[in-house]
Amino acid sequence: MTSESYAESLEEVLKAARNVEPAAKQAAEKSDSREPLLRAAALVAILSLVGSSDERASLGRQLGSAWSQDHRRTRMGQPSLMESRQKRSTWR
Repeated sequence: MTSESYAESLEEVLKAARNVEPAAKQAAEKSDSREPLLRAAALVAILSLVGSSDERASLGRQLGSAWSQDHRRTRMGQPSLMESRQKRSTWR
């Protein structure tokens, strides 16, 4: 099973929608032939919303760039990031 991106799955849904016959022919054949297509589009939309919420929650817990880490450390009176990375570990 391969994992598809949101754009790839949406592209497949749109291609399938383009290949649908005109409404006059559809009504004669079957009235609910677009229902699976609409369900697939709804599922893709819901899955894209569910997947993106986890990424936003973790952004605030990341350390950020080296500049921002160094700036926070020096504002709190701690040694700079470069000094803290250069010192050796303590004896255990």
